[in-house]
Amino acid sequence: MLKAAVVLVNYGQWELTRKCLDSLMRSDGMDIRVTLVDNNSPGEVPDWVKNCTGIRFERLSENTGFAGGNNRGFLISRQDNAEFTLFLNNDAEVAPGTVLKLVEFLSDNPEAGIVTPPVYYASEPERIWSAGGRFIQWKMRFDQKIYPLRNDLPNQPVKTDFASGCAMMIRTELFERIGGFRDDFFMYYEDADLCRKVKLEGYSIWLLPAEEVVHHVASGSGGELSSLAVYFSERNRLILSRQMLGPGMRSVFFIYISAVLIVKTFKFLFRQSPGLIPWMWKGYVSGMSGRTGYRKVLKKCH
Repeated sequence: MLKAAVVLVNYGQWELTRKCLDSLMRSDGMDIRVTLVDNNSPGEVPDWVKNCTGIRFERLSENTGFAGGNNRGFLISRQDNAEFTLFLNNDAEVAPGTVLKLVEFLSDNPEAGIVTPPVYYASEPERIWSAGGRFIQWKMRFDQKIYPLRNDLPNQPVKTDFASGCAMMIRTELFERIGGFRDDFFMYYEDADLCRKVKLEGYSIWLLPAEEVVHHVASGSGGELSSLAVYFSERNRLILSRQMLGPGMRSVFFIYISAVLIVKTFKFLFRQSPGLIPWMWKGYVSGMSGRTGYRKVLKKCH
């Protein structure tokens, strides 16, 4: 039977994590080895986690974000000696045949380094949250809305520039060789950086349109308009642009992002979200100066 390691990271979303695990246990034709890492969630670990013998579990002493939590989970999962590793959001659920099809695709296509399924909104099962992505250089943005609806998807697997960390399967040896996710990113754009490194190693990234994952969007970060999400998305996007864009295109991007943030400032004012404005500009300043890390940010945010 084919084997795959699965890494999940939880922060305060125990019931969604339980649903995710239940969906994995319903997977067809697979020997799935799950590692669950808790990023020091508030409160006690539920009894069902303590009593669950089918997973490897570790609770960290601090919140290390999506990147750090997944890197730690990966190190633990190496005990399972699986050729492929699926990184899956704890607030996602997989269809029964998805993990098997991802493994089979990587097994049959040695040039493929990462494979991803379409990810649908849990609240709107026909609407796509992410299905690969097209890199738009001057915006330093990965367009994940190439296929807005289920019926828009292609009939066959296609190459893509990007795979979301919400649901990506990668060759275990490749992930280890390129050093995993960037711990200092904490969350946002660590998956884009990983995809960049995979392509530099000569591998391609693929979308399997017939498979399925559903996602309860942004439950772990507090929402897409939380202070953490606003700060890290702006900061990491600017930092990554140094590796992904040449000098000329980077200048165009800096002009673009500066204009966008000015517009967003007024939008936040009129949307009664003025508290997000300083976090957005802090992310901008940190990104422009190349400052990474997260511990000081977390202390100020809380």
